[in-house]
Amino acid sequence: MTVSIDFSSYLNEYEFPGPCLIENLESGMNNTTRIISSGDKRFVLRIYNNHKDTEIVRLEQEILAALLQEELPFRIPIPVQNKRGDTITIASDGKLSSLFHYIDGERPTSSKPAHVYALGATAAKLTRALALIRPDRKAQYSPYYMLEETYASMNGNTFLAMADHSEALSARKASFLALQEERQRLIEGCAELEQWPKQWIHGDLVFNNTVSQDDRIIGVLDFEFATMDVRAMELAVIAVDLIKPNNDALHEKVGHLLKGFQDTNPLTEQELKKLPLLMKLRLLDVALHFAVRLRDQLDHEDVLCEIIDQSAFGCKWINEHWEDEWV
Repeated sequence: MTVSIDFSSYLNEYEFPGPCLIENLESGMNNTTRIISSGDKRFVLRIYNNHKDTEIVRLEQEILAALLQEELPFRIPIPVQNKRGDTITIASDGKLSSLFHYIDGERPTSSKPAHVYALGATAAKLTRALALIRPDRKAQYSPYYMLEETYASMNGNTFLAMADHSEALSARKASFLALQEERQRLIEGCAELEQWPKQWIHGDLVFNNTVSQDDRIIGVLDFEFATMDVRAMELAVIAVDLIKPNNDALHEKVGHLLKGFQDTNPLTEQELKKLPLLMKLRLLDVALHFAVRLRDQLDHEDVLCEIIDQSAFGCKWINEHWEDEWV
């Protein structure tokens, strides 16, 4: 069921140069976003659906402020102050929102090799910049290698039991089993990663969170999930975004992505060897995240069905292709 949102209650918190025109913008699971046009200016209104924790948003904006002090070759969101002089607005129901200056451009596409290469290079540049910042606030999200602690409430038995929620999920029981087996195999590798150097990472750097112009990536969006982790995790997250069913020429695309990153801020041989493990961590994290959302009745079962298909496909593809191709 679609819930109607009174956007005027959010927009009334800000001073605009003129009447506002609200344009629908593709929103993800975690946020509702709208483009706001007023006079000759454009903004993005972002309403947080995933939480009502101001500390998460404060940290996100502190990271953005710190990055603005670095010489970035791309734009990042700049928040707008509301009438109270704050960059976070709290609605009467506790929902949080922020307004940002709009970054004009298009979403890059994995069907364009130049975009894939550029995204790899952009991730490398962002990783370099994030290594330099020192926010006062601590990370609000756990690193990916703490998978078992993060999803303690969705342990192996509970995860496998999710397949019994419906006929559609039951048809994917083999995928649930395969993913749980992968999860068990990751435990030892995660213990090793805990000893590696850490730095801030974006944590969700995918095609939909960037802006392109011609062949270039000109903007990086949505730092909500930024956290302290091993730096190679940044590349792993993007690689997983490529490895999906019905995405043609996967070998070539992954090759373009890796080359873009390695040409710009190369990973060490040790980091490259652990990349398949990090990619599987991302796949398992997403699968468990949406299993929790279904358990908590935040999604329809179709969402988890799609996620399970993608995660199982990704792990299988990595097992069958990665070692021969890139190790």
